[in-house]
Amino acid sequence: MNFRMSSLFAALITAVMLLPAMAAAEAPKHGDTMTDEMGIEFIYIGPGKFVMGTPETEPGRYPDEVQHEVEISKGFWLAKYETTFKQYDEFCKKTGNSKANDRGWGRGDMPVIHVKWHDAQMYLKWLSKKTGSKYRLPTEAEWEYAARAGTTTAFSWGDNPNDFPDYAWNSTNADKKSHPVGQKKPNPWGLYDMHGNVWEWTCSFYNEDFEGDEQRCSDVKSNENRSVRGGAWYFFPKGLRSGDRRVYHPRYRLPYIGFRIVREQ
Repeated sequence: MNFRMSSLFAALITAVMLLPAMAAAEAPKHGDTMTDEMGIEFIYIGPGKFVMGTPETEPGRYPDEVQHEVEISKGFWLAKYETTFKQYDEFCKKTGNSKANDRGWGRGDMPVIHVKWHDAQMYLKWLSKKTGSKYRLPTEAEWEYAARAGTTTAFSWGDNPNDFPDYAWNSTNADKKSHPVGQKKPNPWGLYDMHGNVWEWTCSFYNEDFEGDEQRCSDVKSNENRSVRGGAWYFFPKGLRSGDRRVYHPRYRLPYIGFRIVREQ
């Protein structure tokens, strides 16, 4: 082996040895931020365990909020904000899909509304094809894990309803309409509007008893009921609790339901 070949061989061996270290250095950490090719901002939510559901003593609690431990085994990138009209309108413009009704409240940075579950799936499929990365809705468990952000109180900021004006658009302060994303304080993990503004579709079937459905995405072609989370501009404060669960048919287009997206790691 001549000197030139041996040098190339040594360089190749060194590069291969460095690959694991480089991969480890590039692995995202909990709380990291990222802006994708489409200009959508994400926060990395690292894996972990949490108690999903609510204690029986929590005011406003419903029977379908039974507490149980859930492990989020794989980290994911969750959108910092609810999907906006600006983002969804770009999809409609490029694909020829009908634009969603804004009820005259405005578009731009307003959270998109009047989108059925299947509309969100078409948007996610378009994003995935456009970028080469996998986009989806969060599972119901991922959503609550991110909304709680390490807390065990009724809301991510605590239990005090007097703090609502700082953190959430709801029936007491929203003037009967949605508002631009990101105007209220974020939760402890930097996510905005996890409480209030618009309900958010999850990818999970609604199962009153959970039974694992909260930890997986449903069949895209199914028309069974889906879970929505987070509360909305028209809803009273107790409906904005981290553990509050609601159920809607996936074909509904309503003025208080939008969505937030996940980009897989």
